[in-house]
Amino acid sequence: MNITVCNPLLRTPLSLIVDDSCPVINLTYYWIQQRHAWKARHQPGVPPDRWEGNAAQLKKIPPTIPADFAAEWAEWCWENGVKGKFSLIPYPAGVGRVDEGFPAQVVEKSSTLEYQAWMRVYRELIWPSFDLTPEMLTHTAVVDLDTFALTEEWEQVEWVNPPVDNRLTDYIIAAMEILDNVGIPCEGVTSPGAFGKRQEAAYAKAVLTASQHVNNNPRPFYFLWLKNDELPDVPIWYPEKENGVAIASIVACAGDWFGGWTGYDLGDADRFITEDLQEGRLPPILEKELPCVLVGHWPGFYFNGEKCGFEILKTVKTRLDNYDPDGTKTLWMKTSEIGHYWMARELTDITVLPVGVVSNRIQQINLSTQFPTANFTLAIDAPIRHVQVNGWDLREVHSRRDFQRDTFLIEGNQQTFIAFDLEIGETQLALIVA
Repeated sequence: MNITVCNPLLRTPLSLIVDDSCPVINLTYYWIQQRHAWKARHQPGVPPDRWEGNAAQLKKIPPTIPADFAAEWAEWCWENGVKGKFSLIPYPAGVGRVDEGFPAQVVEKSSTLEYQAWMRVYRELIWPSFDLTPEMLTHTAVVDLDTFALTEEWEQVEWVNPPVDNRLTDYIIAAMEILDNVGIPCEGVTSPGAFGKRQEAAYAKAVLTASQHVNNNPRPFYFLWLKNDELPDVPIWYPEKENGVAIASIVACAGDWFGGWTGYDLGDADRFITEDLQEGRLPPILEKELPCVLVGHWPGFYFNGEKCGFEILKTVKTRLDNYDPDGTKTLWMKTSEIGHYWMARELTDITVLPVGVVSNRIQQINLSTQFPTANFTLAIDAPIRHVQVNGWDLREVHSRRDFQRDTFLIEGNQQTFIAFDLEIGETQLALIVA
């Protein structure tokens, strides 16, 4: 009997990553200001590169993004089933720590009221659908952890190749602790730009260590890679199979084509998926049933109050719905859920017992894992007419549309699909072959 672990519920994971997001602050405004000031100090007379932003655009970039927009955006995502990852930068641009609030001079109205409104949106509207992660500490200059003063190094410049001693781990611990101080135990982290890219092995280890230290979480993820021209994967680092410890690298395959990190470089829905559903980055990835993780930046969704990036997101979602009108091809997931599923997929032992060990009529399959996940889905190359999981009868369904957890589906009288939540420890499947 051949057994294959399939995508969850036979659907391709979809996920939306939102970077450069933080309460109150419009990161783009401060990032460009601070980077250009750094440039004047260290490289006078050298014009900024394109990636350093356009200071001439600053007059149209607001220093804050209102909580009302965040609520509107989050409610739309909830209503439309969009899930993924949303950054909560702990000390955005060094302006204020999220566990201490923001100085009144950075907001036009009451700093306290706007901060409180933002935190309610994070907890009540965004968190149910999105993992909340630090995007390290400031997303601008590196912080001196002794004083919390900004240094002359940059998180996404010098710390592309960060120190690989305890300083890297301590830095990530500090970011996680600030979120924990406001009651948000993060599921992973986001790299500001290319933070850690030249020391990925050390970076992954540091995130894993910090996650266990701060949140007692042995199975976190990190987001570092956006690859617009390669097939995506979910690499698993440092697996300890017997202890249930590992870290997943969530690799995005599409973006940034909403409104850009600048909030003034308008994107294009066609780059994700065209109206005829044939072209763009997503259709060939979906055709191969590989995880489709889209990337956008918070200032780009807001687009300086014009909400242009938000409208592109709505268009992309409509086209994805048209691609999958009956909901049998795709499944929106948080990034942590994708990481957990791929850990379980790779690190679960599956043993098929010989027929007759339990009964001459019953085929038993044993699963052993320390990596739990929802909607664990198996394909068995035989028609099955009765399925039990740990003594619990699963319900037979007759279409992929009805295929959900705790059901089984026979297709073509040749193959059976089974879906259930995989728990830590031993799981026994008892099958009666048709």
